[in-house]
Amino acid sequence: MSDSVLVRARFDPSSDRSVSVTIAEALALVAESALDLPPLAHTIDTDSLDALFTTGTDTTGTTPPSELRLTFPYLQWQVTVTGAGEIVIGARSGREAPSG
Repeated sequence: MSDSVLVRARFDPSSDRSVSVTIAEALALVAESALDLPPLAHTIDTDSLDALFTTGTDTTGTTPPSELRLTFPYLQWQVTVTGAGEIVIGARSGREAPSG
């Protein structure tokens, strides 16, 4: 992850609220215009993302392991999601954070 953290957000894996929605809301905080953001599903399979970080998606109903970590690029940002319920958005390596 870049030294430039722009947003930190939390999600609850046991909640009915999907992690992909929480990520989209966090991205809207760093974007100049949230309406201009392409759907998150154009970058990553949001159904798989939600299943990976949701409690009870398997037959055991267990929570995701806290050491689980997924990082992916989205436009000029790098998004990291952890099983501990943290979302971190930063500038991608080699790119400057957007101003404004």
